[in-house]
Amino acid sequence: MLSRAATTVAYMVTRTLGLAVAATLVLSAPAWAVKSGPYSGVSTNKEIYGYGVLEPKTDKGTVTFQGKANAVTKFKLKGQQFMCGPSPIDVSVSVAKIKLDSAGKGKGTFSDTNVGPFTVKIKVASNGKASGTITPTGLCMGAVTFSAKLK
Repeated sequence: MLSRAATTVAYMVTRTLGLAVAATLVLSAPAWAVKSGPYSGVSTNKEIYGYGVLEPKTDKGTVTFQGKANAVTKFKLKGQQFMCGPSPIDVSVSVAKIKLDSAGKGKGTFSDTNVGPFTVKIKVASNGKASGTITPTGLCMGAVTFSAKLK
């Protein structure tokens, strides 16, 4: 038979190990998950200049994508102008899949044969809202921002 002190120590060790296992399981599980379904929203570029115009105008486009388990699929930007050389050009950007990290952030690339590559950065929150930027790295300039929400 164990003494009272030995029983107390055994109980404390068992309880500590149990709490450690529970904490490991809780902390290793993702704290969020992308809400599955279609997302849509608006994109904005505030740096569009016309020929002979000194003040920039704002151009808006649309963004759509599918939210899936810790990823964004079928990302599409349409109707958005970028400054490519001396004049604005409508560039449609699409990325098949963007993997998201544990904070809901991800990055993808798209390359247009005429104007070069674009980097898409996105952050999706567990409340069904997303935001990000699309930055040209080729012949175009001016970052586009977007926001979207679950339909």
